[in-house]
Amino acid sequence: MDVTAATATKTLDTFKSLPTWLLVGLTISLAGIWFWPSLFTALPEQLRPIVPAVLLIFLVLTLCNISSVAIVVARERRRLSIEQDRDRLLKLYRPLEALFLTVHITVCTGTAAPRLRHRIENAWNELSPPGRRFRRLKRGWRALFDKHQSTSAEVEYGADFPLSSIIDLVRKNARHAKPELLDLVSRANRSQCEEPDRLLLTDAEYDLFCHIDAEHRRLSARVS
Repeated sequence: MDVTAATATKTLDTFKSLPTWLLVGLTISLAGIWFWPSLFTALPEQLRPIVPAVLLIFLVLTLCNISSVAIVVARERRRLSIEQDRDRLLKLYRPLEALFLTVHITVCTGTAAPRLRHRIENAWNELSPPGRRFRRLKRGWRALFDKHQSTSAEVEYGADFPLSSIIDLVRKNARHAKPELLDLVSRANRSQCEEPDRLLLTDAEYDLFCHIDAEHRRLSARVS
């Protein structure tokens, strides 16, 4: 019994070590023999009863092998993804976040239609102007849920908004910067050129600040 069990275990280990493509090929071949009557009847009579059992064994081995390969590939992709996020955090977003250690930004949010009656009034105003009924209904429905919130931000104390330092860091670590960050930096730079004497942060600068802070928190939590 011990010899038989050892032989069976060794045989099973041998089958488990077969490459995936070979296991798939053997499974498909056995399935063809089992489901194709002319091939099945061509087998010696003493081999026919064991075909279903062998097919089941190879099917289980194939599924286990494919699952194992899929798990290994998924783990490797996750490891590479975490390594990339760690590099992005340490070389880009953490230095970007550090630029705001001495820059205190104050954010104020105002709501023009905080109550339901205000939004109903706005929706009714959208229904009044002439035009196509569908468009008026669409504008009215949108106004019914629009609180007309506006946000403004300014540097309360500390240095100015560090856009030039942000641009330098992004240029030096461009391979870690995704298109979203590049677009935000470009928009913030353009907004400074268009509004050189502003007191408040431009919308583009505020969006860039929010992105840096949110991405720094997300990457820190992911790689910790």
